[in-house]
Amino acid sequence: MRITIISTSRIKTYKTIALSIVTVITLLVIVGALYRSIGFEEYNLLIIVPVYVILAYRAIPAIVKIKNVSYDDSSVYYDKKGFEVQVPFEDIKDIEIKTISGIYKINLFDPSQDGSSIMFKTSLWYPFNFKKQDEKVNELRDKIDNYIKRIWQDDNEQLPSYTITSDNGGFKK
Repeated sequence: MRITIISTSRIKTYKTIALSIVTVITLLVIVGALYRSIGFEEYNLLIIVPVYVILAYRAIPAIVKIKNVSYDDSSVYYDKKGFEVQVPFEDIKDIEIKTISGIYKINLFDPSQDGSSIMFKTSLWYPFNFKKQDEKVNELRDKIDNYIKRIWQDDNEQLPSYTITSDNGGFKK
């Protein structure tokens, strides 16, 4: 049973808007630099164009990697091309915030189908409702920590205990 869907329900809207903004800004910088270099023979703005192209080249894959994330008592789930991928809590190293706009990154010990991390966005309005969204992420962190502690306790309880005795120098069950 799923307890919480931690991602925003409007992830497609966010991706569309973010990709549009990145594309429009990059195109405006390129067109503006070309216009100034051709019309006014000012070539100094052409230096900025590669910087914006590199930023767009890095931003677009990061935006596309954002997933819908939910979790239950033992695993995190995310959507990948219409299928649901399960990541057990044991495989999660940590959860960190990546951007001021509320994009979080779940770092994994072993790479899954999408690499060594899963990115998700909690809310479209993140800077304005960060306390509520951070509480949701902290709840997931607590669930992961409690699950890992419970596994360690179960593993230790199932191991046979041996004690060293001084009587015969051997082990006693």
